[in-house]
Amino acid sequence: MTIPDKIKESKNLIAKGDEFRKNGDNAKALESYTKAIKADAKANFAYFKRGQLVMQDGKLSDAIADFNSAIALTPDFSFAYYKRALAYLELKQYRVAIEDFTKAITLNPELKRIYEKRGYCYSVIKDFENAITDLTSAIESEGDSQSAYLYRANAHFMLKNFEKAIEDYNKTIELNPDNEKAYLSRGICLTNTGKDEEASLDFDRVITLNPTSKLAYQYRAVLDIKLKHFEKAIDDIDRLIKLKIEDKKSYVSRAYCNFQLKNYEETINDYTKAISIDPDDASLYLNRANARYNIGNFDEAALDYLKALEIDPTLQVYFTVGTCYAQIEDYKEAVKYFSRVIMAEPKYYQAYISRGISFLKMKYYNKALEDFTLALEIKHDLPQAYINRAIAFRAQNKMEEAARDFIDYLILTPSDNKHTFQIKSWLKRNGFPYDVPSSENN
Repeated sequence: MTIPDKIKESKNLIAKGDEFRKNGDNAKALESYTKAIKADAKANFAYFKRGQLVMQDGKLSDAIADFNSAIALTPDFSFAYYKRALAYLELKQYRVAIEDFTKAITLNPELKRIYEKRGYCYSVIKDFENAITDLTSAIESEGDSQSAYLYRANAHFMLKNFEKAIEDYNKTIELNPDNEKAYLSRGICLTNTGKDEEASLDFDRVITLNPTSKLAYQYRAVLDIKLKHFEKAIDDIDRLIKLKIEDKKSYVSRAYCNFQLKNYEETINDYTKAISIDPDDASLYLNRANARYNIGNFDEAALDYLKALEIDPTLQVYFTVGTCYAQIEDYKEAVKYFSRVIMAEPKYYQAYISRGISFLKMKYYNKALEDFTLALEIKHDLPQAYINRAIAFRAQNKMEEAARDFIDYLILTPSDNKHTFQIKSWLKRNGFPYDVPSSENN
């Protein structure tokens, strides 16, 4: 068979393949295109059409091989570049896809949806400026495409151009009022622009469209926490947990809400569940300890504080552990932890006061006096230091020194409380005149 005859046969086979494909018989179409290639190895359209068919079957590598052959035979074959770009896009090889989309645009700028596709690829590789440029071209040349508006909105979102993103999400929703992704993303944008009530409505809409939308429940719960709607936030977190989102974040968020509502037992339960998921997070033990402390369970609180210290030793935790031991009247242990704080931070006046009170409880009056004095040297206007130093002086029968400190306490505490009445009675009873403001005279 002569070369012209082979070319003619190849073209006939391509035509048959097109007819089979038109009738939905892709298997016979594929067979015809393959025979066309065997008849004429330079039949570029046969490679191209076979590439399209195998691409539909998900055989992307085979499709790319056929498009390669078509391009090798016809270097200005714009559709082959375009289709190969789509194959690379499916394979998530976005940079290679961009190269092919660009070549196709150079050869044929009128190809439909090519700017949208390239814009999407730019977005995925985080080149948002080029993404916006391409998606704008797509919208201008092809009219209302909800996907182009959505992709451009997402690019604006990533650049924190929230107002522009909202405009594009609005258009997306106008074109498709049931676009769940657009409502969710617009809601997030609205929270970033301080429009919390509008954002809440968007999250509500997402949940109406999809009652199992985990992200919508998550974002609505976060928003409710921000707005201090803790009970509503708990309801959404409960739904997330029912949807099998039993992660640490869900339990921690619900624990935080319960803590704010003073539901300390529920708080403890949730932090316990979070700890079972991540036993190496010091903050979980610290927060559970705070809840236990608030219900007076100082022994278990101390154990949690100690565990937090073991994982992440910080001054504040050392101080809190000391406070916990003081609450259960283990003053020796309390002194040990307050001393650790002072050793690390000699200007931590609260630790001097707390250690001084522990010494006072143990009747180590000189050590207590020393700590209260050191605290006052760091910060001179500490009512708690004056009143406790006065008690230490009084315990040593140093009445004049005690009186001076009691009077300084009254000066720093003009409003009456249970201590001021007792102090004034003591001063009067022991013959110490005082002239300090009283809340009764204000």
